[in-house]
Amino acid sequence: MESDLKNIEKLLNFFAIAGKLKQAIRFSAAKKIKGDSSADHSWRLALMVFTVAEELKLKINIEKAMKIALIHDIAEGLTGEIDYRLIFFGKISKEEKNVREAKAIQKIRKSLPPKLGKEIYDLWQDYENSRSREAKFVKALDKIETTIHLIEAGHKKYDFPELIALYPDKAVSDFPELKGFLKAVKERLKKEFRKGKFPWKKEYNRFVAN
Repeated sequence: MESDLKNIEKLLNFFAIAGKLKQAIRFSAAKKIKGDSSADHSWRLALMVFTVAEELKLKINIEKAMKIALIHDIAEGLTGEIDYRLIFFGKISKEEKNVREAKAIQKIRKSLPPKLGKEIYDLWQDYENSRSREAKFVKALDKIETTIHLIEAGHKKYDFPELIALYPDKAVSDFPELKGFLKAVKERLKKEFRKGKFPWKKEYNRFVAN
């Protein structure tokens, strides 16, 4: 009984860390874009995982993929969200981001009951290293979800449109079953570019029909 209570306390502490994702605001380095939270993003990503996987009849473990989606940003409960723009423009290195998050996930793992801590750690590592099909799928959808958020924000918020247009391409190339899905998303992005009178360059058409 005492052991059960200790594990419940560990879970409550873990949920408190997860709760901080509600305050981890994304796009913090963007001047115009209103960021959602890491929790907002993770929720819609998990929703996309099972709906897209079922609609496209993908051969993946949907339960595992949803778990990856729910915990892929969990380290940000301790580190805060590190905006991709900071890395892209050389304000912080990818290595530094990785070190911060690796320390955070180790701390989270040690704070949980051993079996659960290992599962969450392994899922997080799977996503970071794109080991499984499920991880590749979630990573591609992660970039697509971000692109959808930016489409919803609208062209008036685009200070670096080229960064937006190319953002999901690498991840989707690693999970090509989503090329058709990204094509539809990019058609919507293309409309925003036209509204903002931004040039739609040839290289943006990788997944867009002419």
